[in-house]
Parts: sequence; C-alpha cells; structure tokens
Amino acid sequence: MYELEKENIAPYLSILMGVKDTNNGPCDVHERVKKLLEDSSENEISFYESKSERIGEVAEVSFTPYRIMKAPSWLSGYEVMDVEHHVFVTFNVNGYIGIYFSEKGKKDEIRENFAKNSLKDLCPVPIDELNSNFINEDKIKMLWLSGIHGKSNFKADSKVLGGESVADTLDPLIDQSYMMSAVRTEAVNNSKSSIGINPFKSSIWRGPCKDWKTFENRVIQILDLLANSIKKKADPISILSYPIPNCSGLADPYDFSLIDYEFYPEEDGQHRKELLKKLYYDFSVELQGTFIKSDIALDVFYQGGKVGSIVVEPQINDYQVTFKIKSEIAIKKTYLDTYKKIFKYPEIIKCWFDSGHALVNGMVFKTGYQDVKFDRFIWADFENYDLKIEKPGVPTKPDLHDIGNQKSLFCWVKNRWNGDWSDYKKFNTTEKPKGWLYCDDGAGEKADFIHLTEFEGFNVISLIHVKAAKSNSDKRRISVGAHDIVLNQGVKNLRYCMRKNLTTDLRERFENSTSKQCWKDGKPVKAEDFLNELDKISGSSTCRFRVVIVQPHTKKTVYTGATSSNSKRQLDVLLVSAESAIRASGAEFHIIGVDS
Repeated sequence: MYELEKENIAPYLSILMGVKDTNNGPCDVHERVKKLLEDSSENEISFYESKSERIGEVAEVSFTPYRIMKAPSWLSGYEVMDVEHHVFVTFNVNGYIGIYFSEKGKKDEIRENFAKNSLKDLCPVPIDELNSNFINEDKIKMLWLSGIHGKSNFKADSKVLGGESVADTLDPLIDQSYMMSAVRTEAVNNSKSSIGINPFKSSIWRGPCKDWKTFENRVIQILDLLANSIKKKADPISILSYPIPNCSGLADPYDFSLIDYEFYPEEDGQHRKELLKKLYYDFSVELQGTFIKSDIALDVFYQGGKVGSIVVEPQINDYQVTFKIKSEIAIKKTYLDTYKKIFKYPEIIKCWFDSGHALVNGMVFKTGYQDVKFDRFIWADFENYDLKIEKPGVPTKPDLHDIGNQKSLFCWVKNRWNGDWSDYKKFNTTEKPKGWLYCDDGAGEKADFIHLTEFEGFNVISLIHVKAAKSNSDKRRISVGAHDIVLNQGVKNLRYCMRKNLTTDLRERFENSTSKQCWKDGKPVKAEDFLNELDKISGSSTCRFRVVIVQPHTKKTVYTGATSSNSKRQLDVLLVSAESAIRASGAEFHIIGVDS
C-alpha cells in the first residue's frame, strides 16, 4: 500500500468514545485496539505502519491503515478474494478517547471490550455526561425510543419520531414507559447542522467530512467538551424513563413477577420460555422485608406449599442487571433450585420499587410517573369463590367441563355474570344468568369467555379475561405485576372486536378443537349454536363491545386508601394506558376488583 498520510483521510464522522481509567495508570489504547482487530478478524488481515502526532498541547492522534482479504459473500466454489482497504484512527484529549473505524461493525465489536479484557483501562463515557453535554430537549430533530414495558400488545417495542423540537410531541402518559435509545440533535455550537448520539453504545455520529482538517477539528471539539465539562444529567428528556447506572436510591420492592411465557419469543431462548411455562402454574412468591432496602427477599411456594426462601442483591454493571444470591433457606431443595434459575436471566424478571424504580428487560429504570387517576374500577362481591383459583381442576390440567361446579373464578363467571348494564356503576352479579356465554380458553384464545346479550337495543359482546389473584390474604398489597400480564392478554386481540373477524376466527378455532363449552341463560348448549347466533348480527352499529378484566387481587379498601403511593401511581398509569388503547378500537374497558 502506498504511504498514507492523515491528510488523505476524509471519513464519515462516526466515532466510538471512551475515557481512560486514571486509577490503572496509562494505557496505549491504539495498540490494544489494533491487537483486538487482529485477533477478532475472520479474514486475512495485514497492518501497515502506524503513525502518531501531537495536536496542540493536550491532544494526540494515531492512525493505522490495514488491508483485509475475504471471499465475496455472493460467490461459491471459486477461490477469488476481495481486497478491502481500511483505517482506524484514535484521538486522545486529556484521557477522553475517540476511535474511528472505516470497517463496518467494528465500533460495536470493540465497545464490547470496554472495561474488560485488553481494554480494561478504557471505560465508556458515562451516559449522564453525554446527555448533559450534547442533548438539548428543545433542539431534538430525531428520537429513537425503546419500550421498558416489556412485551406488550398495546405499545410498540420501539419507535422513531422526527420533526422540529420533536420532544414536544411526546405524550406525558403513553410515552413515559419508553427510554431514549438514540437521538439526533443540534450539533455543538452549530445550529445549522445536527449530531447523532447513542449513549448506550458510546457512539456519536455527524456526517461526511470534506477533508481531514474538518474531521479532526470536529472530533477534537467533541472530546474537548467532555474533558472540560462537569455537567451530568441522567434524564435529558423529562417525560421519558431513564436507566440508572447503580443501585443508589433503589429501595423497598413491593411487587415481583415474571414475564408471561406467551409473550416471550422462542427465538430469544426456548430454554427460558420453557422455564417460564413450568413456573407459571405451580410456583408463586411473596416479597418479604429486608435490612438492606435494595435487596429482594422472596418466600417461594410450590402448589401453595412453601419450599424455601431466598435473598438476592441486584447489581448493575454498564446498566445491565445481574443478581447475587446472598442467602437461601431450602425446605424442599429441588423445587427451590428450580425457581432459582430465573436469576440467571434478568430479562425475564419484573420488579417494582416504592422508590419509583422498575426493573424491566434486565435494566433498572427511574420513571417520573404522572399523577393520572383511574377511577373506573368495578367492585364485585366474589362471595365464597376462591380468588387464587382461576380454573376448575388442577392448574397444569384444568377441567373445563367442570366450569360452574367448583369455586374457581371461571365458575364465578359462569354462575354470576350479568351483562345487562350500560353504566359500570350499576354492574351487579346475578344468580340467573342471561344471554350466551362461550368459553374460548386455550392457546390463541380471543378471551377466556365471550358473552353475548341483548340490552337496550344493542348486542352487547363482552370479551372477558380472567386472572386469579396472586394472594387471597386480607393484607395483600397493590400489584402492578398481577395486572400487567392480564392487560396484555386483554388488549392483544382488539381487532377481533370487529364482529366479522371475531366470528370467523372463533369458527376456525371451534373446528380445530375437540370441544368448546357454551351456555345460554345458564344452561349448556352446543357451541356451534352460539357461533350461528353471532352470524345473525347485522352490522357493527348494533353492537357494543367490552373488554373486561377480572382481577380480584385488587381490594377496594387498599386501592382507595393508597392515595399517594408509587404503587398506586404505577398501576393507574398502566390502567389508563390500557383503557386508552382499548377505547381507541371502539370498545369499552372495564376492570373488576374485589369489594372488600
């Protein structure tokens, strides 16, 4: 390769940034990056001479051109090699490092080695430093958001917003369950151009540079700003949630749950999905108090019997959560060991704290929950039905043919459901059910039950989702987790609130099932008769659709008495968000708690 001078380099400005750990002494970042490139390359790689120069009194630049030989991705059976020429450049300004790679994918690859391996002395630039120095909430032009609500059917996992002062378009209620993953905003001291930042990848990009001098000046400006600033800001966009880098301030866990296995994609790990399914029916936990407020102490139960207890300490490294098991007491070791496996997979755990934090997706977030109030609970008397039993039979093998004959919540719906009301405040149960009740329980269900009745000139269709309480103790607290799962189930098939879609899909499911339970006015009838009755309905204008959540974990006295707690605030946000999504589809939303 010909002799390369820095003046020959005119790249697209996209740099990886780090800061030297001064406690570990000096390190030659450039040579260590070169060694990592050599060791990690899957192709034949040849380096040319490295060069270094001082820039003024505080800056230094080094660059190394190299060549790789690799087979064309589109060619098979021929020994032909492509030749690619690349360069990587490192800048050092008072210990702040900027690294440019012309080869695609190398920024993320090298970033993974920060603070470990051969780059143990190079740390990512703290996110709060990047936020405070480069992000002006009023000047944001593009915004990339990632959801912290977990897998959800009424909120996108991620979204991208664009426009002038785009932060002004955020919804204070809906968008508070998102975090900023990347942003494009006004460039440093230059309102005519913009700069892109991904704080989690320690990356800044700006665009093509016409020559080396432009590239050098812009990189030095970025690093110099960081080296001379003491500003730090964790939440650059006030509405959004933001991750915390350590457990400082994390206190008083009040709700602990696992994500619903039905929402866990198999491509993310079949073993984890199977573990979630195994734990879903047989295991439950209760939070206990601890001396250290950030610790999570759990009593673990298998089929209602206590099998042990465990105390874990959340630990945060580079914003990712791991768990350290501090102590455990086994009553039945095999079962406790089975449940303990969840702490290997932080991404399947959800935990809410009275300090206003939420542990979701393997990170801990602080959210300024808005003071919104949900005031539309229906409070029902569940009589002597068992709030912890969802279906007749055993949890792993329910007996749907026995619906109505036991004291499960499914039996309560069959024996007591009344759809003849227009105002939720006038809801009441009945001992003489009217209308059609169809049980659609099973994989791919539209709801646990679908109820059809004629009332005030409308065909009232209720999609009823039933979830057992996490506890039937009189001392049970508000649980965001208990509602989180069932609300997702209630929203996921909203498009079936359109009668034609609902009927078509139910008929397909009926034809592929061995049997479906159905009743009219409380008496058993053929399920096909109900489907035929749906087919007779003419036009959606004659229908009123309801999405009904039965979740008796929530007690009226506890909910109405928790006027200013973070737990109630978090639950209200979840309920109002679900209600907004459901009403947008043209359906009503109702949630039923226990009147006690």
